[in-house]
Amino acid sequence: MKENTVKQLVGCKIKKYRHYNNLTQFKLGELIDINQRQVAQIELGKSFPSLTTLTKLAELFECNISDFFENDDEIGEKELKTILANLIEKLSYSDCKKVYNVIKNFIDVV
Repeated sequence: MKENTVKQLVGCKIKKYRHYNNLTQFKLGELIDINQRQVAQIELGKSFPSLTTLTKLAELFECNISDFFENDDEIGEKELKTILANLIEKLSYSDCKKVYNVIKNFIDVV
């Protein structure tokens, strides 16, 4: 995999985690001790985060550093189900019910 492709993959993953956690680039930068411009450059794949920054991001998002390097298109069935189970574990009961209804309705339609 080319360096630019890796930068873009990592940047995209960080952006997804940031959105999932309802953080602005500015707020994320504050939480991990970098500025908003650096966050933007990382998310665009123009800059690569340092190991220190990756470590802080993994701690903040409660994930592994390796998660930033995974291509979602290449995730196998077993791993995908594990990821989904872990995500569901983090949900409140109310949100869990919503996800259940979405999945149930999806299965009923298919």
